[in-house]
This record gives sequence, C-alpha cells and structure tokens, in this order.
Amino acid sequence: MVPDSSNPSWFGRYRLSSRIATGGMAEVYLGRRVEEDGSRGPAVAVKRLLPHMLADRRIVQMFLNEARITAQIQHPNVISILELGVEGPEPFIVMELLEGRSFAELRQEAAERGKHVPLGITLRILVDACRGLDAAHRAVDQEGRPLRIVHRDFTPDNIHVGVSGAVKVIDFGIARAESIGSGTEPGTLKGKFFYMSPEMIIGDTVDHRADIFAAGVMLYEQLCGRRPFTGPGPEAVLLRIAEGRPRPPTEFDPSVPPEMDRICLLALARDPNERIESLQLFTDAIERVGGAAEVASTEEVAAYVEALFPLDSDPKRQTLRRARLADPSQPATSAVLAAARASGSRPGQPPGRTVTPARAEPVTATPAPAQPSPRGEAPAAGTPQTSSPPKKRRLVPVVAALGGLLVLGGGAAALFLRQGPPPAERLATAEASSDPKARVSSLEGLGKDQRANEAQLARAGALLLDAGAPQAAMDVAESFVERFPQNVEAHLLAARASTELRIGRRAERAIEQATALAPKDVRPLLALAELRERQGDVSGALAALAQAYEKHPRDAEVAPRYGLLLSHNGQLEPAAEVLGAWTRRNEDARALAELGYVRFRQDKLDDAASLLRRALRKEPELALAHYYLGAILFRQDNISGAERAYREADRLEPKNPRALIALCQVLVHAGRVNDVDEVKRSLATRFPEKAGSLAAECAPAH
Repeated sequence: MVPDSSNPSWFGRYRLSSRIATGGMAEVYLGRRVEEDGSRGPAVAVKRLLPHMLADRRIVQMFLNEARITAQIQHPNVISILELGVEGPEPFIVMELLEGRSFAELRQEAAERGKHVPLGITLRILVDACRGLDAAHRAVDQEGRPLRIVHRDFTPDNIHVGVSGAVKVIDFGIARAESIGSGTEPGTLKGKFFYMSPEMIIGDTVDHRADIFAAGVMLYEQLCGRRPFTGPGPEAVLLRIAEGRPRPPTEFDPSVPPEMDRICLLALARDPNERIESLQLFTDAIERVGGAAEVASTEEVAAYVEALFPLDSDPKRQTLRRARLADPSQPATSAVLAAARASGSRPGQPPGRTVTPARAEPVTATPAPAQPSPRGEAPAAGTPQTSSPPKKRRLVPVVAALGGLLVLGGGAAALFLRQGPPPAERLATAEASSDPKARVSSLEGLGKDQRANEAQLARAGALLLDAGAPQAAMDVAESFVERFPQNVEAHLLAARASTELRIGRRAERAIEQATALAPKDVRPLLALAELRERQGDVSGALAALAQAYEKHPRDAEVAPRYGLLLSHNGQLEPAAEVLGAWTRRNEDARALAELGYVRFRQDKLDDAASLLRRALRKEPELALAHYYLGAILFRQDNISGAERAYREADRLEPKNPRALIALCQVLVHAGRVNDVDEVKRSLATRFPEKAGSLAAECAPAH
C-alpha cells in the first residue's frame, strides 16, 4: 500500500487516526505504520511540531534533541522512541503509545478530592521513575563512551503513570547529553523552578546530581505536604533554593521515619558533592525503609490510577479509545462504527450506556406553531399546521398568573423582597468599603440574584478576588457561567478564581472555554500564564505569554509581563529585546527598572544606572528601582550611594527584608561593625520568625 500524500490522514508511512493530545509546541496523533505490501505495525504515538513552530530553529532543535537523547536509553521505565524522521520540511517523532496520566495529574485529582496520594503509591512511582532516569544517567554510546545524560526537568509533569501501573520518564526536550548537546540556549534557567537545583540557578556546571535534587524535592513534597523551598514569587523561591536550607520533614510530620528524613535531606544537599551519589542508591535506600513507608506494588498503582481516572468517565482515556476505534488501518473499525450507530451509542462509549442528546426539545401537549420562513414561503410538506389562538385567550394565563401573585402577596412577593437591595446598590456599598470582610459581606449571595446582569456579576467577582475571597468569587463565577455561558468574562472569572483556589483542571477548562469564545482575545492566554506560574511551570507560562506577545506586542498587559518573566527566568537577551521595545514607546517605571536590572546582569552598568534613574524620575516611590540601583552602585564601589539606595528601598517597602539584607552586606564590606549589628537587630525585631535565617544572610557578598 503506497501512502497518498494528498490525504491528510497520511503522514509519511504512518496512517493517522486522530489527534490525542496538544501541547504548547507539538501535537500527538495515534498512528500506525503501513508498509508497501499493506502490512501494518502496532498503534503508536506520532508527535509533530505545531506548524508555526517550524520556523523557530531553537524549537526544532529541542524537538530533535528530545528524540536523539531518549533513543539512547533502553529501559522499561523510560518512554521508547521508535523512529525519528522528517517528512518534507517537518520533523516527527514516533513513540510508544501510553495510556494513563502524569504523576502531576494524579496529585491534582487527589487534591481536588481533598486527599493526598498515598505514601506507598508515591514511593512506587518515584522509585520506578528514578530507575528509568538512573539508566539514562548511565547510558553509553555505541563506542561505550558515557553519554552523561541529564534530564534537567525531572518533575511530576514528566513522569507518566500508566493504567497498568507502569511508570515511565517522558519529555527529554531540555535534557542534555555530552555527545549530543542541548537544544536550548546556554546560560538560561530550564525546567520548572520549584525542582531546579542550586547549581542550575546560579549557573554552575550541571550533571546528573541535579536530577537527584529534583527527586528529593518530590519526596519532600510527599512527606511534608509542602515544597521544601517556597516564597511569594519566583525570585524569592530561586533565592531560597540557592541558599539550600530546607527544614527537616520531621519538623512538619514527626511520624516520618528518621531514615526517610535522612534520605530526603541528603538528596536536597546544596553542594552536589554532599548529595546521594546516584539515583540507584536513592531508590535502594527508600526500599529498605519499609514499615509505614512500604513501597506499593505495580498492581496497587494500577488500581489507584483506575480509581482516580476510570475509563467510562476520564476524557483523556475516552479520547484515546475513540482514536483507536477511528483507526482506518484496523479492519474491524468499520464494523465497530456500524454497530455503534445501530445501537445508538457513540464510538468509545462504554457498552450498555445510551447517549442523551446535548439538548432535548421541550415536550408540549400540542404541536408548536409553524414559523414562517424568512422569505414568506409556505411550511415544508409534513410540517404540523396549527392556528394561533385569539389574542384574548392568549392573555388568560398571564392574567391568571398575575392574580396568583397578588393572592400570594405574603409568599411570592415576599420572595422578591427577601432578595435585599438591588445589585447596583450592593456593588456601590462594596466599592465604597475599604474593609475586605465588609466588602465580602455586602456581596454575599449576589451570584444567585437573578436581577444581576452580566456586567454586575463580572464586577462582583473582581471585587471578591481583590478582597481575598476566591471561594466567594468562584460561587459568583459558577452562577455567571450557568446564566450566561457565552460570556467570555464569566469563564475568565472562573479561571482566575480557580487559579487562586489551586484547582488547576477547573481553571484549564475555563480558559479553554474563554479561548473558544474569543480566539483573538489575549486575556485567556494571560490567565493561562498566571495558572502555569502558580503551578511552578515557568516554561508553560512563558509559552502562553509568547503567544500573547505575538498577537499583541504593544498590549500593556502583555509586553511588560512577558519581559519581566523572561528576566526572572534568566533569559536576558529576549528580556532586553521585549522590555526595550516596550520602554521606547512607554515611560513604564516598572519595566524600565526591570530592563535596568537586565542590563546590570549583562555587565552594562552605565546603561543600567541610566535606566533606573529614568524609572525613578517617573516614579520616585518605586522601591524596586531603589533596590536595583543599590546593587549597581555597590558593584561600582559607590558605598555611600548604595547605602542610600538600600535605605530608601527599605523605607518604601518595610515588609520586605531584601533591602535590609543587601544593606547589611554593604556595611560588612565597608567594615562598619556597629552598623552591621544595628541592621541585624532591626532584622530580628521586624522579622522575628525568620530572624536566624535572615541574620545568616547578612554576610559578605561574593
């Protein structure tokens, strides 16, 4: 059988049935290789870059890099690459077909049910994933030379847990192998920052021990129910990871076995030389603990996945099932489809279940009157003919209903009275209040008030979010969506509230619906970026902002935010380009300050100082600009200028200790011991809960 290149279901020698997944850079199809003699191979996953990504050399290189590196690893706990090819100008990867969910999705689904993934299940998943990655670390080329593969993005998102209980490491897209190289730019932070090792953050040499650190983070999350390094934003988290002083898991849960506590902290050691030497030793140590930390069996993992994502209700598994049924390479497909049609069920629907129409027509006692056609044509043959009743008779039910309301003055009428003040009045009261609790109280139950229009519901949700009441905002959003399902504001409100509540799947659904309603609107992309950043997925946030920036590079909600995240993620050249283009047209103090900090890190000190002074002329009270200026002046050995800048930043932002810590380092450098002691006392007084760690940071800058 010769493939027909004009048929979109053919891709090279692979016949594709349907798309089963789409990501930020690529899409995946279920396919099957068909040879010239008509023989068919097994069902596989064919991964293709999205069309607009083909022009980006770096993206294409990352795509090829993933396949080349993964193909070097032969292990049951690593996804198998079956083929890397090129069809015309388009590269593609053929992989084994997996059915299941990521470890991240398992954790999210459990959290949405108010539970945690059981310890034994997590340990089995982590142990098996580490075995696969350990094989990658030990892989050699055909000449027997070590490849020295480092995944660099070993996170729950990149661990696949199959419905059979099989665990596989996936997505080596930003991995590095010594003999292959990396598809990413040097000097750029990679992966999701919660799982980055200290050496990745500070730009030191990275080897397999960075993946051991990531494994330690995942173990810590399970043992403690929290991450080892947290903060109000990416910058604070990265700083704490670089410091490398996690609290022992036993401080959060005394029931954690001491040996497990020791294993976890060894994997999280700041110095790579002090970490467990290999993932094999890491997994061996975990399996020896036993007792309450007994590792679950593969069968128990399979049962757990099935319990969370049963076939008859899980949309991803249903998508894969429909793709299998639609596979035109399968001889039985047409018979299956015919049987499905005959039984009234859809392909992929579990046996014995019937399909309910999406919308059922109302049942009436008499046929509805025929509607005249737009051109005044007669009704089509077979259309029921009815005559309209006289107008007087049509008014009878209305009069009767009004009479009923009058008779029920203490009932139906009272129902309207119990609704309270009209929505406009309640919104005005909430807007006038500076007390968050009073604002929430003013808006309580407004989502259920049928008098509220679309604009009022949108405003109520925004006010509740600003007041720090995401659950109340979510209640409004749900009513908003139910009453006005075609209003994009309703879905955006649901996305924002879900993000605040950390209900990731609900937020994603809302964003998808908003995108479908308004494909040219950048706000769904901004909402997606916010969600991904909250989830620690910086690369996902950047991808969303990149799409928004491509659509609207001059949007005030897009360009500064994109430039800021690029800067925080260490992508200095792109950050300088985006922020530079924006500040050439706009005197945006925050963007000018960030561009100044980018130039500072690029060792362009005069340019950096000029940009920061420009920012301060625009907004003299911008604490961040004073803080950045202090760093530049300190680098220029202007001690008195740096001291003034840091003291002003501390005055403007007294609840943030960073300016005071930087000031302390300046004073240590200047040898002013008494002033150093005074700053340490101030740190202890103002931040008593962090006094010890903050004092430790008050040391000479290196």
